[in-house]
Amino acid sequence: MLPVSYLITCVFLFIVGLFLGRFLNRCIHRLPDEFYVFPAWKKVFCQEKRLGQYPQTRWYHILPVIGTSQIVGRSPYSGRRIRKREPWLELLNGFLVVLTFLCIIPPEQWGGAEHATVVSSYWAKPIFDWKTLSPLFVWGRFLYFLFLVETLFVATFIDFDLWIIPDGSTFPAMIVGFVGQFLGVGFFLVPIWLQDPSMVEFSQQLFPMLSGWPVTGIMPQWVHYNHHWHALAVSTAGFIVGGGIVWAVRIIGHFVLRREAMGFGDVILMAMIGSFIGWQPVVVVFFLAPVMALCVIAVVTILRSLSLANFPTELPYGPYLSLATLVVLFGWNIIWPGLIRIFAVGPLLIAFALLMLVFLVITLWLLQLLKRLIGIPVWEEEIGGWRSADQLHFHMSSKIDSQSDHWPQKRWSGLSASRGKIHEQNWRGPCR
Repeated sequence: MLPVSYLITCVFLFIVGLFLGRFLNRCIHRLPDEFYVFPAWKKVFCQEKRLGQYPQTRWYHILPVIGTSQIVGRSPYSGRRIRKREPWLELLNGFLVVLTFLCIIPPEQWGGAEHATVVSSYWAKPIFDWKTLSPLFVWGRFLYFLFLVETLFVATFIDFDLWIIPDGSTFPAMIVGFVGQFLGVGFFLVPIWLQDPSMVEFSQQLFPMLSGWPVTGIMPQWVHYNHHWHALAVSTAGFIVGGGIVWAVRIIGHFVLRREAMGFGDVILMAMIGSFIGWQPVVVVFFLAPVMALCVIAVVTILRSLSLANFPTELPYGPYLSLATLVVLFGWNIIWPGLIRIFAVGPLLIAFALLMLVFLVITLWLLQLLKRLIGIPVWEEEIGGWRSADQLHFHMSSKIDSQSDHWPQKRWSGLSASRGKIHEQNWRGPCR
């Protein structure tokens, strides 16, 4: 039986999530309009010029879901266009806020800070003195990860719409990730380094060059008395590893496939995620994201009775990185016990990581070779086509009129269109 106070808190957070969802809809709509961070957020909070007819303002229009569903066309408050999906996104965000609360502060931890931690208790007790923690820590940790969840919410639907992840949706969250980790001390999922001492001895026997490995115990000794700097180190390592993995895939994909394998927005997104959860969980996110993508493709194929042959060959990858992050964050206490042996191999983990990059290069090269042998045209032999990289660069160099939702033009474009050069003209520079 759940405590009454816990149920009341869930209802309150659900209502808060609905109102937050309305604000997030506005962020999804306006953040992609500007390339730089400050102009993008300035546009989120500014009110657009009202042109044309607007619905008459009613008292219930300010309410989420109900009010949003009753507005047709443009919002009477902000002047932005209202999409049909927005009430559903507000409802989804309400459930997402409650789910975050249930996973970060479950019922058995309600009312006691000494047990409320996303850090596995096996590693937390040797590091922290839980008697010094207060409810402020518990709620601060919840708000910290809720900020990550809401950021992923915005980035996901922008990526679905435009196949881009603007810096305005990730850079502010990245700052929160570093500052919050430093101030919160214990918000990370696992310490910066864990190892099995017996595996360290084995690796030193196997590779004598590792005899000077600095860490001999389960974790570095400085972790126990430099809590703030340890938390900041966890965030920094997550930032480097999260962004570095995707960047390595971009480089390898371009080298082997001769095309963009992942967008730079995915690099920033993974770096931001790593600044919140640390480097071990962000590695799990990277390998779990393709599984999430396959599951979503399978579900969509079954529900719509589609053939996999008709499924698009390119997909926005940001939503699946976000979904994998939610799975890792909410289910970490279940996922981590099965992975602890992998991350506790000590210095051998670095060697395994380098071998996996080499294996990725060989696998992609063999895949390209196999496609040539069976007669499937490889990507570099394809002519024409509007790819995700083309769309990204074109959108970045364009200035969209938010009132009419198209690119403004100062002169008639019929001459260029008749000559078949309209796309080249749009590519070389925006029409001002």
